[in-house]
Amino acid sequence: MKKNLLIAVIVVLWLTSAGSLLAQTYHFQEGFVTNAPPTGWIATNVAYSTNYNNNLYTGTYSLKLKPNESFLITKAVNTAAILEFYVRVRDTTKLSDFHLKIEKSYDKVAWTELKTDPCNMKNDSVFQKVTIPINDNATTIYIRFHAISVNGTATLGLCYIDDVSITKMVVSPSDATLNDLTYNGASIEGFAASILEYAKEVPYSVEQIAIGGVLNNPGASMVITNPTNLRGYLADRTGSVKVTSQDGTVTKIYKIVFTVSDYIYKVGFTLTGDGVMPVLGWRGGYTYTSATIPMGNHAEFDGAAALKFMRGQPDKIGYLNTAKYIKSDSLSFWLAVDQPDGVENLLVEKRVNGGVKIIIDNINSSKMTGQWQQFKYKIGEADSTEIILTPTLTAEGLTRIWIDDLAMKGKKVSGLSIDEKIADKFISIYPNPVQAEMTVRIQKTESTSGYKEVKICDMTGRVLATQSINKEWLLLDVSSLPKGIYLLKFDGGNNPHSRKFIKN
Repeated sequence: MKKNLLIAVIVVLWLTSAGSLLAQTYHFQEGFVTNAPPTGWIATNVAYSTNYNNNLYTGTYSLKLKPNESFLITKAVNTAAILEFYVRVRDTTKLSDFHLKIEKSYDKVAWTELKTDPCNMKNDSVFQKVTIPINDNATTIYIRFHAISVNGTATLGLCYIDDVSITKMVVSPSDATLNDLTYNGASIEGFAASILEYAKEVPYSVEQIAIGGVLNNPGASMVITNPTNLRGYLADRTGSVKVTSQDGTVTKIYKIVFTVSDYIYKVGFTLTGDGVMPVLGWRGGYTYTSATIPMGNHAEFDGAAALKFMRGQPDKIGYLNTAKYIKSDSLSFWLAVDQPDGVENLLVEKRVNGGVKIIIDNINSSKMTGQWQQFKYKIGEADSTEIILTPTLTAEGLTRIWIDDLAMKGKKVSGLSIDEKIADKFISIYPNPVQAEMTVRIQKTESTSGYKEVKICDMTGRVLATQSINKEWLLLDVSSLPKGIYLLKFDGGNNPHSRKFIKN
C-alpha cells in the first residue's frame, strides 16, 4: 500500500512538473528588432527608441507609448498563461496624470482590464519587470498596452515597453488548433487560432504556394493541401491545413483563398529621400520623395509621400528607371506640376529586352496642371520591359514635376473559371474607393441569381457585417469602417464570388 502511494505521489509530482514546463512554452519573446510593429501587432500613436532598451531579447528598440493616449496590441495568441514585459516610466513631474493599463480582448472590440499601473509609477530610473498571470484557455486572445497621460509632454508623461513575452497554457489532448498559418514561409496576416478562413492577395509574379502550419499541440497531426492553380477556379486557388487532435476527437480545417494581383508593382511612395529607390532593382537620380506636397498626397496606394523630379544645376538631370518586367500590359501614374514656367516636360519611354528606347509619350507643359491627373499607357509586351521617365526642367528653376501612385499591370493569364468571369461582369460596386455609402448592383443571370447575402469582410476573412440580397440594387453603409482594403463576399448557389473595395 505504501509503495502504491509513493508511486502515486511521484506520478502527481511528475505531472505537475510537466504541466509547469508546458506552461513555460512561449508564444513569443519580442525584443523589437525594427522601428515598426512586429508582424500581426498594432501600434497607435507610438514611437520607437534606441535610447532606452532593456536588452533581454533580440532587438535594439523599445516602444515609446506617448502622451494623450497610446495603444500597443499584440498579435492574437492561442491561450495565454503568463504575460511578462519590462517598462520604464518617464513621468517625474506628472505622476497623477500618467497611467498604464494592461487589457485583454477576444475580438479587439471589448477589452477587459487585467492591471492598472502595474509597476512603481514613481520610479523612472530603470526598467521594471512586470509579471501578470492571465490563465485564459481561449483560442484567440489579444493583449493591449494602453497608456494615458492627459497633460504629458514629449519627454514626460509616457513610458517605454520592451521584451514582451506570453506563455501558453497546458495543451489539451483534444486541441486541434494552429499557433501559426503560413504561405511560402510568411505568416498569414491577422491569424488567430479561432479563425479558420482567410483571403490573401499575392504579387503578380507568384505562381506557386506552399502552405504551412505550426501545431499548438505537437502531438496533434496535420494534412496540408496546397493550391493547384492560383489563376484557376476557387477550389484550385484554395490551400488548407487539416488538423486532427492528439486524441482524435476534434478536427479543424484552416483555409486560405488566394488571388493573384493584377499589378506587377504599385507604388504610393514612402519618405525615403534623395535618389533612394522605392522598388528593388530600380535606378534614379535627382529624384526626391517628400511628404510636403503642394497639391496634397494622391493616396491611391500606400505611402504618405510622392516623388518629385528637380534640376538645380545644368549638368544634373533627374530620371527614374524601373527594373525589367515580363508580361507587362499597362502603365499608369498620377502627375502634377508645381510652379510651372512653361518649359517643363516629361519623356516616357520603354526599352524591351535591352534594346533601344521607344517613346511612349512626351508630356509637355500644356498637358500638365497643378492638380493630380492620371496618365495611362498600353505597354503590351511579353518580353522583359523597363520604363524610363526623364524630365526637362529649367536649370536653377523652381518648377517641380510630381509623380504619385505609379503602377504597372501584368497581362491577364487565362485560367479563371467562366462562372467567376460572368459574376465579375454582372456585379458592379461604386464608388470605389468609398467613404460612406457604397452602391452594389447585381444583375440577375444564371450565375448570380443564387446569391442570398453579401458579407463585408476584412482581408483575413473575418465577417464584419452581413446584408440580405433581395433586390438588384443594394446600398451598403461602410462609414464606420477604418481606412483599408476589404472584401465583399457574395454567398449562395454554386458560385461564391468576392470583390475588393477600398475604404478611404
